[in-house]
Amino acid sequence: LEVQNWSRIGTKDALIFIPGFNSWLKHSCETFGQMIAMSTTSKVVHPILFQFPGAQVLTYRKASQISASENNKKYFLQMLHSLKAEGFLNIHIVTHSLGVQTLMNCFENNGDGSPSPVSDCFGQAPANNDTSSSLTNLGKLVCRSITLLNPDYPLDAFREHGFRSLRRVSSLITVVGDKTDQALFWSSLINGIVNRLRWSQPSALDSEARRNRISFQLQAAIGKSIDSLHLKEGKDSDDWLDCDCIDTTGLDTNVNNLRHSAYSVNSILLRDIEEIVVTGKRAADRTTLLHRKGNVFEYCHAPSFVSQ
Repeated sequence: LEVQNWSRIGTKDALIFIPGFNSWLKHSCETFGQMIAMSTTSKVVHPILFQFPGAQVLTYRKASQISASENNKKYFLQMLHSLKAEGFLNIHIVTHSLGVQTLMNCFENNGDGSPSPVSDCFGQAPANNDTSSSLTNLGKLVCRSITLLNPDYPLDAFREHGFRSLRRVSSLITVVGDKTDQALFWSSLINGIVNRLRWSQPSALDSEARRNRISFQLQAAIGKSIDSLHLKEGKDSDDWLDCDCIDTTGLDTNVNNLRHSAYSVNSILLRDIEEIVVTGKRAADRTTLLHRKGNVFEYCHAPSFVSQ
């Protein structure tokens, strides 16, 4: 990343967007641009698109392997170094669908358990609502927020190691999901089949639970398992992960049939993403949300069939 005659900045942050599967560069720029244009985030952030080879419909598994490749990790690290060199300090990250696999690969710990080179670019997760820049003198970036939109990432892997790798650098992690997401259903089915065939998984996506599973089972994706983001199995678990889970199952305006890509057209969801980036508030402090249970929230929004 090198822009000639680009003056160093001191006020704006960077918002890095990682698109998902079957999203080519032109399409990614259009959807990300629409998301920025329909909000006021451009006043406080510089939008940065991190595009990886997202593949197409018949090459889903190939896209998953590419997302977890060493090349992807290397290029993401180069981008962070370039942003830092240009004077950026605060970083926000938004991913969609398969893009979360790129993110998890970049933040995956080294074999000895130490932070990855990408994680090491960031200082320790700042406290909630801490807007100070105390990490500047340490030469570290600050990860202000991480937002996962309809994330296509295994629930078991997220519980076992994925969440911890993100929580190390950010205290504002938001998972936005839909229990009726059709794209994630097909993802869960395909991955369930290849798991039954004992095909290998990239280490960033693998888990002990997957390796120990004997019978066929759908591979639950966190974007469709919005009520299950806790440490232990079972619906009555109190060990909720320290993240905000936003259930968008009830949204029915500007949501396509797959219920997988509303982030660039649904004004309710866009305003919430904007509030995360601009204010840094947790879900419990955002007035558009209702608490349901544990770490799960939903939008305070009447369905379209309700009228006066």
